[in-house]
Amino acid sequence: MHYTLIGAGSIGRALLSDVINEDPQAKFSVFDIDEHALSLAKRFDPNRIQTGTVKEPTSKHFSRLMHGSDLVINCTAGAQCIEILQAVISTGVRYLDVHGTLLLKERLALHTEAKAAGITAMIGVGVSPGLTNMLGAYIARQTDELVDIDCEYATMRALNPTQGLLETALRQMRNGVTSVVYEDGKTTYHPPFSGTRPTRFHGLDEDFELVYTPHSEPVTVPMFVPNARRVTVRGTYDPRIQTLLKSLYEFGLLDPNLKVPVDGKPVDFQPLLREALMGDGTLKPADVEARYVMRVRVASAAGERSITLGHPPGWDPLPQGRMTALPAAYLSQVMARGEIDYQGVCSPEVISDSQVEDCLDYLRKRGLTVHKSQQPAKQTDMAPSN
Repeated sequence: MHYTLIGAGSIGRALLSDVINEDPQAKFSVFDIDEHALSLAKRFDPNRIQTGTVKEPTSKHFSRLMHGSDLVINCTAGAQCIEILQAVISTGVRYLDVHGTLLLKERLALHTEAKAAGITAMIGVGVSPGLTNMLGAYIARQTDELVDIDCEYATMRALNPTQGLLETALRQMRNGVTSVVYEDGKTTYHPPFSGTRPTRFHGLDEDFELVYTPHSEPVTVPMFVPNARRVTVRGTYDPRIQTLLKSLYEFGLLDPNLKVPVDGKPVDFQPLLREALMGDGTLKPADVEARYVMRVRVASAAGERSITLGHPPGWDPLPQGRMTALPAAYLSQVMARGEIDYQGVCSPEVISDSQVEDCLDYLRKRGLTVHKSQQPAKQTDMAPSN
């Protein structure tokens, strides 16, 4: 199989490494604007990886990069995901990306064009969104009853291990950003730090306070899961990071339009804030034990079923990034072989039950823990959450 990977950052390289190690026949053409990232990607296997620089972010240029591929994988920061998806449609190549809410409506709007081109274009393939979508749909298919699907996660890491991960945290809690909740056929929008829910995760002996986060599952899950009554996403960072972000939000310092005077001239504050938080390159906080755990709970009148995924201590320095890459690596290989029977723009809810089980086995072999649980109806609350 020949893959075109656009975006050789930490997630792209983790995906590349996994597919190269899994499939001895796999070959990659890898493109990025960063020459250093490309040099790091090339090291995995110089004989099977070709690299090139993205010279201009246009559909025409992207089209030239992907001819002859079995699958195009988009692991960029996401700003050009429409141009890349349009290029995929014009060349008739299958497509996968790891993006959530960024330009979500615009990508979904290309469904008719992708369907007419006869391609599968799967968006939002990671851990959340990604695993959450496939697991929510998988459990929901076990019943004909209406279900409530709650996607939950805790990511314990420093705020600033990379520019991309810093930007992710700041973007989620930015002033003006809202989180979507789907319920009874309607969507409602909620500000940062709302929808508080205390919880514990299997395998972690501590309490977490989750809040609504702006993810794409409440938009895409109802499109592909007809018995979904409610869909929510809640998550949290290290408590110290949550406190910092909440304070910045409450003081309006995460307002993307905020300007401050510097030498008598108005200057955008967000770049200054990012530079201050990146600082001298040291991790902030420095003593966070990197952990990531996610859970999908699906409740119906018959009871609640859940699946929790986590990892052992020290599994990876940036577990969230690798856990994002691994489901995408699995589905990349499935899609490259043409084993997803869907034409148009879709998300991971469309994969079959057997493919979900295969994906979970794939993750177990890479050291992740998978815990399934079931509770009877008397322990299940199907009332709307706040």
